[in-house]
Amino acid sequence: MRPPTAAVGLSRYSQRVTHHSAEPDGLRESLLTQLEHVQLRLHGEAALVGADETDPGTLDWNASAYISIFADEDEGNHPWHAADGVALARTTRNSDHTELVMFEADGLIVDLQHVDDVFDALDARSQDYADFIPIFGRTHSFGILNLVSDLEETLEPGGNRVVIVDRVRLAPAWRGLGGVGRLLTGRLLRWVCDDPQVVVVHPFPTELDQDALDDPAVFDPAMQRVRQVWASLGFERHTDDIWFMDPRLTTHSDALAAFARRLRL
Repeated sequence: MRPPTAAVGLSRYSQRVTHHSAEPDGLRESLLTQLEHVQLRLHGEAALVGADETDPGTLDWNASAYISIFADEDEGNHPWHAADGVALARTTRNSDHTELVMFEADGLIVDLQHVDDVFDALDARSQDYADFIPIFGRTHSFGILNLVSDLEETLEPGGNRVVIVDRVRLAPAWRGLGGVGRLLTGRLLRWVCDDPQVVVVHPFPTELDQDALDDPAVFDPAMQRVRQVWASLGFERHTDDIWFMDPRLTTHSDALAAFARRLRL
């Protein structure tokens, strides 16, 4: 629902952090108490030399949030982690230790100082990434590729990287609890890139099937909900497709602080 300093982008964000009915109160409270045990894991890969998809000025990254479950924990006959929809995946580390993955994200970092050809680097990956080509200019200042002027002029100075978050996924049971997906997304962006210049997102309700996408009565409200989620994180409209957030302003950090308070963290 798609990050020297940097620009962060979120490409056709897989809006699985939108509004869904909360789980029954018992499970809801159990999940909220587990948030203090959540760990974030981040992995990135970049080529030493190459072109297009292996342009050395780009780095593909993926991340997850997980909770460790240990066999010796006494949680009765109906433990929270056995409920439907609490995990996107489960990884067994050993006979006594399982990691429950409840959040995943992936994307791309573009280094504006070192990327050889950002247009080919994005286009070679997918149409989702190519949708971000219009935010990049075709001129350089002091050896750094510019963003398009109407975006760059709205931002506080600084930055030479763009982080694109292509997909974000939250397990169903964690939705509707007061901003879990949004808080995890914001906390993740701290680690994806240090001191980003701008975060951009292409909001899109990717969970809809083709019939729903073709039905304005379904698609239009879904798109509006996705945009409202990003607006609640401090994002503003750049074009109909691309929204942006300037992390040097306090709007985003204030929103994250509010979500943390709401979730009792």
